[in-house]
Amino acid sequence: MALRKCLSNLILILFVSLSVNAEELSIHVQGLFKNTAIVKINGVDRVLKVGKVSPEGVELRSANSREAIILFKGKERRLTMGSSASIGFNAASEEEKDVVSSKMVTLSRQLDGMFHASGTINGTSVNFLVDTGASTIAMNHLTANRIGIPYRVKGNEISVVTASGVVEAYRVYLDKVRIGDLVVNNIEGAVLVGEQPDKVLLGMSFLNKFKMQQNGNQLVIETN
Repeated sequence: MALRKCLSNLILILFVSLSVNAEELSIHVQGLFKNTAIVKINGVDRVLKVGKVSPEGVELRSANSREAIILFKGKERRLTMGSSASIGFNAASEEEKDVVSSKMVTLSRQLDGMFHASGTINGTSVNFLVDTGASTIAMNHLTANRIGIPYRVKGNEISVVTASGVVEAYRVYLDKVRIGDLVVNNIEGAVLVGEQPDKVLLGMSFLNKFKMQQNGNQLVIETN
């Protein structure tokens, strides 16, 4: 329980996720400065300068310490520090969309009083523990190794306070997380070096994409 409470208090680097319907593009804002934005585009670190176009076709129109305006495929988007969004660009619609599904999952409370769910991370089967007190999806490094997540290479090192003390951890982005028919792409997670948590915590980086309703011993998770 202490681990799950502490995870919800992690101060992670603020990011913005943008996805493109026809041609998937993800952008994570890591820093904002005058006329400069430090971002990760499809997992590649980029330093954008005003008026310059990245190899992916992203142009920075303006930037300061609070926000940046980018241009991609003729569409302007304003990115503010502290915001989190996933936006689809296509000719027919500019509707924000980061959930790939329109169905629901119903979970039953288990003997330990918690809700568990079978699912996948990047196509690998895992057992989730639903934890609304965790800010993100969290797993131990053994699980991350089994899934094949290169957390030491592509992750950002952070520290997490647990019941056993401060442990080494890495903030990562997961390509796809699924439970039942509910899917979220390009989602934030954390890998803790050690054996805890012993189950993958399904935290709010996934759950806040959906509507949740508890009816007695059943928890319904569905798209809004």
